[in-house]
Amino acid sequence: MQSVTFVMFDHCMSSSISLPLEMLNAADNISRAGSRRRRGLNINLAAPTLDPVISSGGLPIVPTCRLSDIKESELIIIPALWRSPTHTVAKHPDIVDWLKMAAPASEHLCAVGTGSTFLAEAGLLADKAATTHWYYFDEMERRYPAVKWKRDHLITQSDNIYCAGSVNSVADLTIHFIETGYSAAVAKRVESQFSPEIRRAYDNYLFDDGNNLSVTDELMASAKDYIRQNYTKPIDFDHLATSMGIGIRSFQRRFKQAFSLSALQYQQSVRIQNAKDLLKDSNLNIQDIAVLLGYADASHFAQVFKKHAAQTPKAFRNAVRGKLFRA
Repeated sequence: MQSVTFVMFDHCMSSSISLPLEMLNAADNISRAGSRRRRGLNINLAAPTLDPVISSGGLPIVPTCRLSDIKESELIIIPALWRSPTHTVAKHPDIVDWLKMAAPASEHLCAVGTGSTFLAEAGLLADKAATTHWYYFDEMERRYPAVKWKRDHLITQSDNIYCAGSVNSVADLTIHFIETGYSAAVAKRVESQFSPEIRRAYDNYLFDDGNNLSVTDELMASAKDYIRQNYTKPIDFDHLATSMGIGIRSFQRRFKQAFSLSALQYQQSVRIQNAKDLLKDSNLNIQDIAVLLGYADASHFAQVFKKHAAQTPKAFRNAVRGKLFRA
């Protein structure tokens, strides 16, 4: 990843800027430490003017550049607003116009909470799926009826536009951006450093409006549902492919094309996410969790868990319990 721009304005929530900013900066530092790349991530704090922006909590934030200075950015993040966004959005037609210009050239355009109002006002969400802070769904549906508001989803994607319903959700989404912009290994390192106990897998909460499945892709969607429902069992993927009327090579190719993971990798990711929930919320020992999730023994489970989470099950549980139950 080379450039990210945070759109700044008065009454924005500083936490919806600082958290993804620090996560992205950590990812870039990790990536550069493991390579000869000298050029770092270009982070822009862009506002209509260079005057300090006063966040919702009263924290002043000094822009590093004007919005008009930014012609394109790989990732654009619009922070959440405190309370009703209507007045703030009405004050900033300059931001709305800039978003119309910048959106087509951006690889990822992300709005946090009620920041999605700017995208709706710019017409960028017409006939697209979107989410927002739960309190404002009724208002958003009245003001922007052309938008397909998704009340049951914390994260939505439609083409290159992403919406996160909360600050925690933008943390999940930032991990996804890090994985696509750097690597899965870097994403795991960052995830382990930034409160992994509150994170949920991006895929579990995503409504992907851009994944317009064809008839053959619908087979892969069915396969994905089958794996999710039977993830604790040994799955014979050859038999699954045959039951769908296709060969195993075609099945594996199409599954990976649809979801960017092999079928086995997807099964493992579902197991690991459920393992995290059990390590956090239950008193089951690691051997019992391994058996419950379908692993032959605790040693193999620990190896797979560490590969996915960058720490052992015991270390993950200790970190979670230390943060959740510390007096």
